[in-house]
Amino acid sequence: MTSPRLTPAAIRAAHLPDDDALDPVAWGEVVSKMDEVFRELVASQEALEAKHAELAEAHDALQRTQAQLVQAEKMASLGRLVAGVAHELNNPISFVLGNAHAMQRYGRHLGEYLNAVHAEAASPAVQALRKRLRIDAILADLPSLIEGLMEGAERSAAIVDGLKRFSATDRGGAERFDLADAVRRSAHWVEKAAPAHVQLLLDAPDAPVMLCGAAGRIQQVLINLVQNAVDATAHHPAPRVSVRLTEADGWATVTVADNGPGLSPEVQQRLFEPFFTTKPVGEGTGLGLSISFGIVEQHGGQLRADNAPEGGARFTLRLPLAN
Repeated sequence: MTSPRLTPAAIRAAHLPDDDALDPVAWGEVVSKMDEVFRELVASQEALEAKHAELAEAHDALQRTQAQLVQAEKMASLGRLVAGVAHELNNPISFVLGNAHAMQRYGRHLGEYLNAVHAEAASPAVQALRKRLRIDAILADLPSLIEGLMEGAERSAAIVDGLKRFSATDRGGAERFDLADAVRRSAHWVEKAAPAHVQLLLDAPDAPVMLCGAAGRIQQVLINLVQNAVDATAHHPAPRVSVRLTEADGWATVTVADNGPGLSPEVQQRLFEPFFTTKPVGEGTGLGLSISFGIVEQHGGQLRADNAPEGGARFTLRLPLAN
């Protein structure tokens, strides 16, 4: 808090006798001395206020750094856990997928053989057994069953691959990666966990949009933005979230918009502060956007938030394309 300013008049009124008590020469000397003291006091007060402002700024920076360190440690622990889980799942999924491919090949061979056998004249007992065991129905269903098994195994493998990418969040090395693929993965993951009535519109090019950086970190940002948009529409009767990826002039731009209540000016000012959240207690740490902001800055990009003209919040992420 700023102290009340001292003035020469206030000092003289508080400490000097009436004008008649001093002769003019003495009076002039006293006034000159008091003016000098006043200037020194003002300079000291201004220096103190400047130091106070520096200290407050340093304190805020320390709080932001502490929050980032806390979150970084959490993400490092989570990354190690996810990497371990992904490694443990990778081997059995590989077995299932490999065996499914073999079963598909064997199924074709068995079907071809049994059809040839059935073409020959068979005894009534064999014909009855064939009908009772529903051999024809099994042969007809077998290809689709094997295809379903393969599709499930391939999806599981894709999930494990995504977990491995996420666990790479805290690795320092930069790599070339496809932002379009990361956007699709992030939208897909959030959509699977979102309420069924949430409409998620995705507009991303089929062609790769190549960036250079930490793919896991950028995917963390994307998931956070899309999840926040879904959360913002919780009370809307027809919730809608749109995710759009474009590229122009050496930049990739991801826009995530929702039809929720939008952002008030007060919320916009504090949105990227650590521990600031508009969610109820227990439903958000307030660290997601602040960490995302730092990740984007580390990649030479920009992250900003505003309200879309048609209503709702809109987050715009810009990242430089790979050379």
